[in-house]
Amino acid sequence: MKILALDSSSSVASVACVSFVEEKQDVLFERKTPHARSDSSALFEGLREAVDACGAPDALCVGSGPGSYNGLRAGIAAARGFATALNLPLHAIPSPLGLPGPEKGFWAVGDARGGHYWIARIVQGAFVDSPHLLSPEETLIHLNSLHDLAILSSTTLPDIKHLEISTPCAVRLAILSEKNDPSFLVTGTPEPIYLKPPHITAPRAITTAPATAS
Repeated sequence: MKILALDSSSSVASVACVSFVEEKQDVLFERKTPHARSDSSALFEGLREAVDACGAPDALCVGSGPGSYNGLRAGIAAARGFATALNLPLHAIPSPLGLPGPEKGFWAVGDARGGHYWIARIVQGAFVDSPHLLSPEETLIHLNSLHDLAILSSTTLPDIKHLEISTPCAVRLAILSEKNDPSFLVTGTPEPIYLKPPHITAPRAITTAPATAS
């Protein structure tokens, strides 16, 4: 089986194609490219190169966040379109599970903006604590409760010391999807993990001048 995996939840677009034969796995293609929140061309270029190098996959996997609002939308749309066009199974896996942290466990932390961080605890490729929002002060309390665990984030967070900058890896997501956890398999469009509504500027109220007597 060949699994094409992608993640665009962070500032790095990760694309990989991994082959699984019995107990052996072989990374056929891997590309990690910096990309801006407003430009997902690196992701689509990586997908094109992966298919050119490896041929059509047998399944797809996409990171579902949390992370960049625009990046998640682009990645999920690309994966859903690809899976629909080729009639392939699609797995959606939370992006922090693709972080290359220690198997014994680590913290994943991110900037949720608006004065909040998101935080999760991961052990052996699974959540012990799912991503949830906290204030920076509350985040530090959580981190200090298990201070011996590594702390991984895709961005710098000024309140947190000993932070390791790391981004989700598509190879790791492909390996997780190969285990065929039914909770990751989706039949429609995957729901991105948004921990709070995206910030949308409300339009100004339209005011009308009072009617004047003729």
